[in-house]
Amino acid sequence: MNLETERLFMRPVRTWDAEALHCLHCDPLVFKFMEGIPPTREMSDAWLSLYLHDWETHGYGFWMVYERKANGDLRFVGKSGLRRFGENDIQTACFLFGARCGQGIGPESLQPVIEFAFATQSIDRLVSLVRSTNIRALKTRTPMGYSYLGPVVFDGKKYQFFELRRPRK
Repeated sequence: MNLETERLFMRPVRTWDAEALHCLHCDPLVFKFMEGIPPTREMSDAWLSLYLHDWETHGYGFWMVYERKANGDLRFVGKSGLRRFGENDIQTACFLFGARCGQGIGPESLQPVIEFAFATQSIDRLVSLVRSTNIRALKTRTPMGYSYLGPVVFDGKKYQFFELRRPRK
């Protein structure tokens, strides 16, 4: 299931994406908000296994995000997608190379992901966890329609917790 916007092409993560994802996971801005330390290749490969398992088990997961260049080529800029969160929720998440942040790619990549989630899953809401230090991501949540619910601690880390309710028909 590919997703597209005018500027972006997105496809589900595949096994052959291991090297590209490891490069993304090792980007200083990405690991700052993921684990705080650069991951080993084994850690990155373990995350890839989780992403592939999500697609196999739930029918959703992370998409590889490519930006269309003027000449028609595609440039890998990050990942955006969905992860199971707890028993009843699905979390949206986006990780971009630091050089591509602040250009609207994150919210643009999440919009088709959100539409996909509400079209294919029988859920009332999506959730988003954002680190307090991730100012750019925090600034995008409210304009995207998320409501702030407060701070939470998950896996020993502090986050700001947001929800996006299913649009009324």
